Amino acid sequence: MKIVMDFRKYDGVIGGVERGVIEITRCVAAHGHHVIILPKASRLEEVRQVFHDVPEVRFIPLDVRSHAMSLANGYLDSVTLQTIAHSERADILHFPSNWSFPVRKRVPCLLTIHDVIPLTFREAMGFFRNRLLYRPGIRLACRLNDVIATVSEFSRQDIGRKLGIPTEKIRVIPNGIREPYSPDPDLEAKLAARWRLDTDFILYVGGIHERKNVIRLIQAFSRLVSTSGFPGKLLLTGRTSGAPYQERMKKLCDAAVDETAMQERVIFTGFITDQELDSLMRRAIFLVYPSLYEGFGIPVLEAMRLGIPVITSNTTALPEVAGDAALLVNPESVEDICEAMGKLLQDKPLRELLVEKGRQRALPYTWERTGEEYLGLYRSLIRTRT
Repeated sequence: MKIVMDFRKYDGVIGGVERGVIEITRCVAAHGHHVIILPKASRLEEVRQVFHDVPEVRFIPLDVRSHAMSLANGYLDSVTLQTIAHSERADILHFPSNWSFPVRKRVPCLLTIHDVIPLTFREAMGFFRNRLLYRPGIRLACRLNDVIATVSEFSRQDIGRKLGIPTEKIRVIPNGIREPYSPDPDLEAKLAARWRLDTDFILYVGGIHERKNVIRLIQAFSRLVSTSGFPGKLLLTGRTSGAPYQERMKKLCDAAVDETAMQERVIFTGFITDQELDSLMRRAIFLVYPSLYEGFGIPVLEAMRLGIPVITSNTTALPEVAGDAALLVNPESVEDICEAMGKLLQDKPLRELLVEKGRQRALPYTWERTGEEYLGLYRSLIRTRT
């Protein structure tokens, strides 16, 4: 097979979507197929380096500045990329980053939608952009592409219900999780000194968004400290982008810290590398991930793989991902979050049980499996169109 892979979203940072493109491409190439990557022209050399060890990959740069939903990108989807795919005799054109508008298809088109969060939480998206661009745009994208892939059964049902798309058109292919870094005692000591982690600490991983529920987590942690005497800290990883919405959310979180008098106990780490994250996860007593909405929830599985217990929400995709290997809480209840943290602190056998279950739960979620499932979907789509 020959696959054309849209990689306009890459802007120098490897997030979840970018990691998926990289790992799926590697798997497809490892099975003897060819992939043509379409990056921004300005990022071509960086993308070449990302795939420097994959000889089955070629690159065709696109003269585009942004991957955002726009008329210019819609033209690329419907004309430029279709022409490239047709001239290259490609079998599939894969759009992996939530939207595309192939009005004039010349090859089968596959769209991956990880979630439809803006239909529930606008967050940084303005009201008019959400209502007049995103909502009709994502609905049109679902209808124009031949098949939709998503990362969980929850997202499949959410997309179908909110966009009016038949769920038979939507295929669930879960994300994989990356290989963890090897333990590094020197790095662990460095991080412990940086944030004065001289006792057990609780870890949260994620951004500073409304749906991430950080304010309730801070309030629950404050209640835990006052009721149980827990001497450790709460570390919250993730950076703010500098965008106005992010700055407003960070101020609200800071206000929650001040109101609970937890200034010395709640630590915002800012950006940390994956290697640093793995070191913190190995040392944390448990992970708390009380998100209000997730299409998947990679941090839950990363923590399980590294052998720490997990508390997460009983809503959206999180119960599907965590199964019975985590304590599930009502994320809208500060009391429920606090009670679960107190329970894990006091019950060592429960922590050990969750660690054992968590390691097993995380095992199937490999990028190799994800890539192979996409290969199967590519073949199925080709058969349907021929």
